[in-house]
Amino acid sequence: MKNTRVKILEAALDLFNEHGMVNVSLRQIAQALKISQGNLNYHFKLKEDIVEALYFQLVSEMDAQMNALENAENELTSLYEISLKTMEKMYEYKFILIDFIHLMKENKNIKSHYTKLMQFRNEQFQYIFQSMVNSRLLRKEEFQNEYQRLYKRMNILGDSWINVKLTFEPNNDLKYYCDLLFETIYPYLTTKGKEAYRNISYLELQ
Repeated sequence: MKNTRVKILEAALDLFNEHGMVNVSLRQIAQALKISQGNLNYHFKLKEDIVEALYFQLVSEMDAQMNALENAENELTSLYEISLKTMEKMYEYKFILIDFIHLMKENKNIKSHYTKLMQFRNEQFQYIFQSMVNSRLLRKEEFQNEYQRLYKRMNILGDSWINVKLTFEPNNDLKYYCDLLFETIYPYLTTKGKEAYRNISYLELQ
């Protein structure tokens, strides 16, 4: 049986995703659970505490996926699979990207952690890219920090696709956006890498 804290987080996540974080109050969360606000405040004194708990919950779940990628034998296939799983996970917590600017302005703890997290993610991806270079799936860099910039482009796309989907393209599924993101790596692949890319069963290349 789920404890009250878990139920609060689940209810808050549903409400934040549906109405936006800024439009949901602690009272609304308590009403959705049919508990008193005093009971809710016993677990979370502020709405910001709930937001932080959900943010760090998402980070923990995504950390597990990144760890799996670092230990993968087939880097290219695993990178695609992890990208799709990551986007599915991000969609479960979509309020974070929908309210991203507000969140970064208002919550110093999350902004500080996110800044350090992006630095760490960059290091993880640089390790993966170098491993793919060693496996002759990716070509060597042609100018300094080329793969640093590739990661940055991938990160920008990764932070913005949900707003595009919800605002302009609601009928596109998550795989569509995963394919768009994954295509950013194609120009950097070797002949061996492009062959492996085409063999990924998830992709429907012409």
